[in-house]
Amino acid sequence: MRKYKPYLVFLAVVFITACTPIAPIDNPQPSVYFWKTVFDPDSTEAAFINDFGIRKIYMRYFDVVFDQDKNALMPNATLQFRQPIPQGVEVIPVVFIVEKCLRHNVDSIAEILVDRVIKMSETNHVPKIHEFQIDCDWTAKSEKVYFPFLEKVKDYAAAKGLKLSVTIRLHQLNMAAPPCDYGVLMLYNTGNYANRKCVNPILYYNDVKPFLRHLKKYPLRMCVAFPNFKWQILFKKGKYSNILYSENLDDTLNFARIDSATFFVQNARDIPMYIGNEAFNVMLHYGDTIFVRKAEFSEIEKVRAAVNDIRPEILSQTIIYDLNSNNINNINYQQYEKIFSGSIAADRANQQ
Repeated sequence: MRKYKPYLVFLAVVFITACTPIAPIDNPQPSVYFWKTVFDPDSTEAAFINDFGIRKIYMRYFDVVFDQDKNALMPNATLQFRQPIPQGVEVIPVVFIVEKCLRHNVDSIAEILVDRVIKMSETNHVPKIHEFQIDCDWTAKSEKVYFPFLEKVKDYAAAKGLKLSVTIRLHQLNMAAPPCDYGVLMLYNTGNYANRKCVNPILYYNDVKPFLRHLKKYPLRMCVAFPNFKWQILFKKGKYSNILYSENLDDTLNFARIDSATFFVQNARDIPMYIGNEAFNVMLHYGDTIFVRKAEFSEIEKVRAAVNDIRPEILSQTIIYDLNSNNINNINYQQYEKIFSGSIAADRANQQ
């Protein structure tokens, strides 16, 4: 039997590790994402911060894209600050990296990225930052490039006194955990918006459920992000065309209501669209169909309950995507209180 002891010790270590609960993230707080290109909160957004005791804003500073003309990785859609950060609110800068950038020498920008985040914070009088976040929808193939890049970023950030968090999408739960201090499990954009038969591409429990079996063994500390936004999904001749955001579908001159979530285009016209710093037009034609899909509190509750059964510590901090007056009223006050309940409880415990 003696020759089996090392193997038994190994099994014991695996068993103990698997049964050891993962701690919540440090300093959990009620939080929001901010994803616009100008920080200039209106009265609705300011009231949201105050009413729900928002203590963290995960603020998109810029995107990283590959510029074909310059043959280089470049920042894009850089955030402009027109108001100071609300008192008592911590900013976590977020950098979105387009996954195609991982086909290029992304290691070359690791230190530049961190320095740019620090410089932007200092220039715009953002209270001292303690961490920042990288958002990237990496794949099993690009992981081979992305993870070494994150290691470089994490080491350089640590030398500057900063922690690193990353976003985790559902399909990534079945992959290796990235090198970082913690992750944000993104529980939105869970379905295929280009499929007309998708019940709700923003969040639908049945779309989430198959991925949750990987959650228990996922070895990363995490918190969670839930949606409050809505989409107007444009289909032309039965095929997906674009996502609209703020069309007045009650305008009976241009749209005819088929049901509560479906509209028929009655007049052809151009719609100006803006994504980051890019502007373009989307053409509406007679006979096009627009489907409205929004974050539903009932689905959020189902997903929260399922996550709570598997990894309750993840709910110690909830982040709402996003702080935008066009989206805030899609969920009511009492529903937000329930969504934030884990974060609020953690915040009160921190204050005691």
